[in-house]
Amino acid sequence: MKKGERVFFGVCVAFFGFMLVHSLRLLGEGRPGEIGSGLWPSMAIGASLISSSALLFLSLRKRPEKSGTPAGPPPEPIAEKRRPWITVTLSALCFLVYLALMPFLGFILTTFLFIPAFAVALGERRKNVLIVSPFLLTAIIVAVFMKFIAIPFPKGVGIFAAFSRLF
Repeated sequence: MKKGERVFFGVCVAFFGFMLVHSLRLLGEGRPGEIGSGLWPSMAIGASLISSSALLFLSLRKRPEKSGTPAGPPPEPIAEKRRPWITVTLSALCFLVYLALMPFLGFILTTFLFIPAFAVALGERRKNVLIVSPFLLTAIIVAVFMKFIAIPFPKGVGIFAAFSRLF
């Protein structure tokens, strides 16, 4: 691996280690009998720290690449690549529309609509992924945050609020 990747993984390990120390302070907060909102950040940051540490360890074990040989497949022609600025612009636009609609439509419906729109903006074209992912990801997010951690989400207005209350 390249030296820059080793430095990046080292910075990630230091960052996640720092964040884990600070997230552990949140563990005692919350209502009695609930998992609490302090456990989830600590778990996510801990998993990130373990992953970054593993990548750093693997990068240190590998021998440096020789500069004369290409490391991977040949680069694609520029005409075949999607322009990155289009992807970034569409992704940002999807996210802004998501944030603007959430107070009116509620979290569940807005997230359900956002997921396939964002996937299309990122270049996903498989129909089964675009159909299944909104159901699956929205259900997972709602189950984890609303049911296990008991964090309320925006309900929406009018009929959308009634829809959100069903869940």
